[in-house]
Amino acid sequence: MIKLPPDVHIDEIPLDDRYRGVLKGLLTRIKGLYEAIHDRYGEEGLQLIRDVSSAYGREVAHKVRKDGEPWDIKKVGLYLIKVFNNMRSEGEVTEFTDQRVAIMVPLCPYPFEDARICAAHTSMERALVKGLNPELDYVIEKCVPAGDPFCLHVLKQ
Repeated sequence: MIKLPPDVHIDEIPLDDRYRGVLKGLLTRIKGLYEAIHDRYGEEGLQLIRDVSSAYGREVAHKVRKDGEPWDIKKVGLYLIKVFNNMRSEGEVTEFTDQRVAIMVPLCPYPFEDARICAAHTSMERALVKGLNPELDYVIEKCVPAGDPFCLHVLKQ
């Protein structure tokens, strides 16, 4: 925290409220940056978003898995849920088996409006999943920016 002079005070906002507001602002800012990159650079901009997002996903996977054995689908699914929860995503797990984990998210936390930008951004999740278990696939079967009523993030064997 920034230290204030003794005679200056700022009202404290509860941590959860502060976190929610700051995160929403950052996610909206990321959306704006992605849109600007896409508007200026077209497909090359989308590839840049994919490259940066994928690199980040691989980095996270390496940090959490290290050199250990690949994680099973349920452990990967639980980690992905942790990532979504960190973004304050609402939704629910609609399937949780040894063959398939499906996570329904009714609203995009970013909130993306262009399915191509969403797909480029979610290269992070795809790379994360592959880094945790190269045998798993990560697909988005439904996508709000594509006109679907919700997003459906799916891990499959």
